[in-house]
Order: sequence, then C-alpha cells, then structure tokens
Amino acid sequence: MAASMDDLPTPILVDILSRLSDSTDLACCRLASKTLTSVSRDVRSITLFCSSDRYLRSISPEFQALITPFKTLIVNNIHLLSKTLNSLSLIVERPLRDGDGDGYDDSDDLYLTSVDFVAQWLPKIDQGLRSLSISDNWSQSCWRRSGVLGLISSCCNNLLNLELKNAWLSMEGLKPMPMLTSLTLEFIRLDDEDLSRVNKFFPSLQMLNLIGVGGLKEPKIHLLNLKTCQWTVSNAPLSLTIDAPILVKLQLKCVQPKYLFLKAPSLSIFDLSVENTIDEIEMHRFLNLKSFRMESFDLRSIVRAFPDGRQVEQLVVEEPKWSDEFREMVDFASLMCCFPNVKTVVLGPLVSFELAQSFELENPDCMFGWRRLKKLRLYFLLSEMNIASSFISFILNRSIAVSDVEVLIHSDVVDHIGNCIISKCMRDFPKIRWKLGIWKEGQEDSWTGNGI
Repeated sequence: MAASMDDLPTPILVDILSRLSDSTDLACCRLASKTLTSVSRDVRSITLFCSSDRYLRSISPEFQALITPFKTLIVNNIHLLSKTLNSLSLIVERPLRDGDGDGYDDSDDLYLTSVDFVAQWLPKIDQGLRSLSISDNWSQSCWRRSGVLGLISSCCNNLLNLELKNAWLSMEGLKPMPMLTSLTLEFIRLDDEDLSRVNKFFPSLQMLNLIGVGGLKEPKIHLLNLKTCQWTVSNAPLSLTIDAPILVKLQLKCVQPKYLFLKAPSLSIFDLSVENTIDEIEMHRFLNLKSFRMESFDLRSIVRAFPDGRQVEQLVVEEPKWSDEFREMVDFASLMCCFPNVKTVVLGPLVSFELAQSFELENPDCMFGWRRLKKLRLYFLLSEMNIASSFISFILNRSIAVSDVEVLIHSDVVDHIGNCIISKCMRDFPKIRWKLGIWKEGQEDSWTGNGI
C-alpha cells in the first residue's frame, strides 16, 4: 500500500508546511486531512500574500462577499499559529492598479504598517517572533506616517530579522533592539536624515540593506558589527559615509554625491556603482579586498582615489551609459598600476570601446602588465571590430600567465566577423583557451560553443 503524507513523522510534516510560500497553500493542506489540520497549528513560518487578482476581486461588487478581507485573513492566521510562529511575512503584490501603483489611495484595507492594525496581532506573537517582513501597499502608505518601528521595538525583544518595504516610517518611540542582526528597508521614506538613530538603536546589525530609502541628506553608517551592506542611494544626499570596521561585503549604488567617505579595512567584496561624478572620494586602505567591481561615468577619479589595490584578485570595470561629455578616460597604465595582481579581469563594452580606441596611444615600452592574470573577459561593440584583435594582443602581450579568454561580440555584428577575430587570436596565441559569445543590452550573455 502506498504511503501518504499522513504517515510522515510530525516534525517532517511541520517543516514541509512551514516552507509553503503562501497561506492559501496552507489552507488547502488543512482541508486535505485531519492530520494536516492538526499539524498545521504547529507551523513556525508563514507568508500571507495578497495578489493583485485577489484584491480586485475583494473590491468587486460581484465577488466582495465571497472574499475575506486581507487584514482579517492575517489576524485569523496569526490567532491559529500564535503559540508556535517565529517567522511572519506579509506581502501586498505591486502594482495593484494601473499606473504602477502611483498616486494616493484614501482606503486603508491594505495599509499594513498601520500601528492600529499591527497592534491587533503583534503582542500575541512578539516573544517568539524571530523574523518579521511587511511589504506594504505604497499608494495607501506613502502619505501616512507610521510609527510601526516604535511598536515593533517595544514588543519584539527577540527579533533577529526585520524587513519593511513601501512605507513612510517615523522614528518616534523607537527603542534599542540589541538582538536585531538583519535590517532591510526598501522603498522607504525614513525620518532619519543622517541615519543616527539607525546606528544608535540597532547596534548589533550584521546585515543592512537600504534600497531606495528617501529622506536622507548626509547619511552616515557607523555600525561596529556590520558585515554585509547593500545600499542603493538616490541623488538627494550630499555626502555618504560608511565606517564599519568588520564590514566584509559592500554593494553601493549612488547617483552623484559630492563626497564619499569609506572606512572598511576588512572589506573583501566591493561593488561600487556611481552614475555620474563625485567631487571628493576618501577611501581608507583595504587590507583584504579580493573582488572589486566599479561602474562609473568617471572611472579615472575612482582609480586615482583607490588607496591600494594590490590585494585585488578579481576586477570588473564598466561604464553605465554612453556620453559625449568630455572627461578624462581611464587608461591601461592606471588600471595595471592600481591593480597589479589581478587573476580575473572583466571589461564591459563601453570600457573596452574607450580602451580599444586609445590603446595605441599607450607607451609601447611600458612594462606595466598583469603578470598574474589567468582569465580575461572582453565585451565588444560593432564599431571596434577593425581593431579588436590588435587590442586583445596588446593586453595578452603584457599578461603572460593568461590561460582563458572570453570574447563577447555584440549581437548586431555579423557572425563571420567574430569568428575571424577569434581565428586570428588563436593563431597568435595558440596555448590559450578561447571562448566566443554574444551579448545584447538587457539580455543574458550567450555562448556559441563550449570553447575553442
């Protein structure tokens, strides 16, 4: 006789039900058998998801009486699981209406960061809760200033992970949360223009994600325990400061701050994207930086400000957009001098274009080179085909240890041109493994074969 789910040990059933991504699936399981109904009350993690379709049916006169309001669904599920729940995610699908959810909505049926609403259920699970995520409806929350942070900090003494998205957050009533190790704020209007209260009230943070957080002027991240940080900044802040002594991984994307200060001596992985130019960059020495990606309209300024790139083993260099505006371009001598010990190099299409246009101007007697370089990836535009092979030779003649080269040609280039380039390079450098691919804006790279 075939075994059923009812025959599985209770701990395994609880674990399976806790992994369901939506409460609708959990409700279906409750209806499947008495065993699952009983076990479902021991579920430790739940995600309550309001889809666009569900919301539109809930406000339709035809279906309104048949649809349980989303806030009622949340309260009911928490009541059933209040004794065991340690992880809760509340998500409103975005957008819900035409216009990508822009504009104001006077209703509050999906205003999930309302203090009055959260106060109905949070005290029932606060002591056991370890992870809380609320993704609000922006059109209902953006014009309502919420004090939910103060409520959460007052109730959830054991919370380790907190995620809040699509809301306007006040810092009033905020209390220290020494147990919190992970904080994500995404598309948030935050009443903390310099992040001083984030630093003060969340001192144990090891992971911090600030993505599209508004209301900042001169923000400073100063967290002694921070190890991982992702920060996507608008064009509003005049300066950015990060002072984190044990920070290991940093992804920083900004537009055009006037001043950037970075002191993170333990940094190992650094991804820096600057859309335009920065007037002043101050970076303290990195003692163990292994991977560095820089994307900027003004790469030369970043290279000049870089304190010491001798530890870097993986280097990615890109430009975000094409511009006819005059500025000093980065050159090979600067890259090779600043990052002399790289083992892997990736040059994006606009960087390859500029370097390919100017490499003949480099001093032919220059002895700078990537002596430890093993793998090279180059992206080419249509206009570079006539000098591509010479450009590749220029790099390889100064990088004697290279074993693998990947060449990606823009999809607009006729196939035989790419094949001709690779064929010539193979003749000139027969000991190297070559790989030919195709790239196109907004699409994943594709390869024409497994290698040549």
